[in-house]
Amino acid sequence: MFVVLTVALVMLGGLAFDGAQILNARRKASTLALETARAGAQAISIESLYPKPATVLVDSSKAQIAASDYLGQHDDWSISVRSDTVSATVWLTQPLQILSFLGMDSRRVAGTATARAVQGIRTGDDL
Repeated sequence: MFVVLTVALVMLGGLAFDGAQILNARRKASTLALETARAGAQAISIESLYPKPATVLVDSSKAQIAASDYLGQHDDWSISVRSDTVSATVWLTQPLQILSFLGMDSRRVAGTATARAVQGIRTGDDL
């Protein structure tokens, strides 16, 4: 009875501890994705600003470079650009410490975010 209860308590503790680690990794992946999308959305196409009326378009090659520069050594990500919108997804692998004794070594989590490039500051009646 003692052995069964001990194993059950270790599993419950592992679920709580490793579960919190997974939630932290998911939050980190979401934050990285949001900042990556923001960095990509700042890579606007200069040519799109000059015609009248001016429209803001994101240069997809510059956005890829900006995202790569922001993420540095992290290589498990993707980015997509559609006119003025940049969507980014970042994947992280969280190793499990306690549940690894039960055969679960790691958990892969993802974070996704979208950012939009806008032109100027609107005030007054434009809001």
